Amino acid sequence: MSLQAETNVLPMPKDMRPLHLLITLLGVTCLAVLALRFGMRDLTWADIGAAFGAYDPSVPEQIVIRDIRLPRLLAAILTGAALGVAGALIQGMTRNPLADPGLLGINAGAGLGVVIVVFALRWSDPSQFIWVAMLGSAIGAVLVFSLGGGAQASPVRLLLAGAAISAFFIAITRGVLLMSRQSLDVYRFWVLGGLDGISFADITALMPFFAGGFLVALVAAFLLNALMLGEDTARSLGVNVGAAKLISGLAIVLLAASTVALAGPIAFIGLMVPHIARPLAQQDMRWMVAFSALIGAGLLLSADLIGRLPILGGNMQAGVMAALIGGPALIVMVRKGGGRRL
Repeated sequence: MSLQAETNVLPMPKDMRPLHLLITLLGVTCLAVLALRFGMRDLTWADIGAAFGAYDPSVPEQIVIRDIRLPRLLAAILTGAALGVAGALIQGMTRNPLADPGLLGINAGAGLGVVIVVFALRWSDPSQFIWVAMLGSAIGAVLVFSLGGGAQASPVRLLLAGAAISAFFIAITRGVLLMSRQSLDVYRFWVLGGLDGISFADITALMPFFAGGFLVALVAAFLLNALMLGEDTARSLGVNVGAAKLISGLAIVLLAASTVALAGPIAFIGLMVPHIARPLAQQDMRWMVAFSALIGAGLLLSADLIGRLPILGGNMQAGVMAALIGGPALIVMVRKGGGRRL
């Protein structure tokens, strides 16, 4: 047999992505179980089993599991997955590995909306902020996309528009906070980003936006595969570049705005997750979306679980822990060679 014939019968490398995705899913599932088990209140595995098998609303331990920890767990999974997917999409759309959903004016718009209603209407209940934060996020994103050129926006122009709008909103926010001590007290708790006090009603109210964002993200992932090769190459493959950007932008806005409305602005998840998912997905945006969703959920679950440990006082906000974990982790990735690949 000739050398060429032997080469032709060599087996193709096996695609390990399904196995890696399954392992990641199992890891997130384990974290979810631990999030139900551990916290400031000492619970047992029997308490968890009883809460789902024979619920008794008169038992405090079961109330903690069903009414506090379970909605918190679902919120962490939703927001972490949404931030991870939004980060993967914006980095793929702008072809900038340092892009983050917050750069689109979403966080700043939500913060400005919250400050305005606290200052003008004297609102103080975080559950009232959901729709205001959603509206502010949407306005910020629309302004950024409009100034960035809309469907014809270039990556650089889009990021510059995002930085400008964010700076403008933050300046107004700080001006209002200087005039109102009450606004400052309420805002500084919300702006840390966290999962405290989230109820099933809050999650249900925002579920259509999360579901819509994830569905649009799946469509965007197919379009971005070609767009990541360059706009000219994408056009030669028959991809409508303008439509691809608008669909990707819509998914990013829906996902990021929903997370800000539900849990406040949480940093580093959207920036860091795509760097972890990229080697596993092998530059395929369809796999990037799947891996980013699971890894984002796992990271936020980990941050929230660590923040609830008694050694840290049991009440460290998930947004703070995400930054404490994400900052050093990103530095380690860059020093190990990630910076040369950016």
